[in-house]
Amino acid sequence: MFRDALPTHAHVLIDHYRIHWRLPNLTHPKTFSEKIAWRMLYDRDARIPAMVDKIAAKQQMAARFGERFVIPTLAVYDNAAEIDFALLPYPCVIKPNHASGFNVFLREKPPGERKVRRRLLDLLRYRHQHSAEEWAYSQIAPRLLVEPFVAEPFIDGRPHGLTDYKFHTFGGRVFAVQVDVGRYTRHTRNFYTPEWEPMNFSLLYPRASGEIPKPAALDEMIARAGRIGEGFSYVRVDLYEIEGKSKFGEVTFYPGAGLEVFKPKQFDALFGEQWNL
Repeated sequence: MFRDALPTHAHVLIDHYRIHWRLPNLTHPKTFSEKIAWRMLYDRDARIPAMVDKIAAKQQMAARFGERFVIPTLAVYDNAAEIDFALLPYPCVIKPNHASGFNVFLREKPPGERKVRRRLLDLLRYRHQHSAEEWAYSQIAPRLLVEPFVAEPFIDGRPHGLTDYKFHTFGGRVFAVQVDVGRYTRHTRNFYTPEWEPMNFSLLYPRASGEIPKPAALDEMIARAGRIGEGFSYVRVDLYEIEGKSKFGEVTFYPGAGLEVFKPKQFDALFGEQWNL
């Protein structure tokens, strides 16, 4: 894509204008989307790369909260050629440590190993920072990690993901809980306050037709998300609930690269008000 070849500043400005129909105010950013754009261009906090590296982040979280807080890592590979598919426990998921949303689900030993290896090689070659200008990912050496698939593995032949609970934290305070359901089927997204009161807006995906039950581990999840977010002006902490306990997913400093549209738009300003750069 031609935009990926643009200088970083121009790329961010054009992408923001393309989605929001206005240029971001980078001198005095006010909305949430503008502040993400500002962070992409100017925030070079040396702590962030290790937080977004899926392998390093899990190690940090296990050291802070215990091994039970993280989904086990079954293997780590520097290249796709190292993988012996006969030895993997199935079902499992293979994911790159330096990008999000590029998971390879395997319910059994693949009959076409060469095709899977090519896919994994493509993932290792992918450079998230070029497409999204998210600086922290440029500081990560690409690797592959293997995890057990801990949800109901497949429904009608398709992977069925866990419910994602994403905690928007500002200075270590949880302001909103984003709940993503049906990621690989019919993706819906609701928002709640920490008290589990519905927030009446949508962001990229439609809201679920009914309200989503409060997770049993909500208090634990809020407490841990707040601790993870301490010391950062903003970070989104993604957790799962498995057998009534919270499990770490990942952290995100640039959600949606600031290109997801709040409907109605005043919620973009409301989230921006919480973020003290």
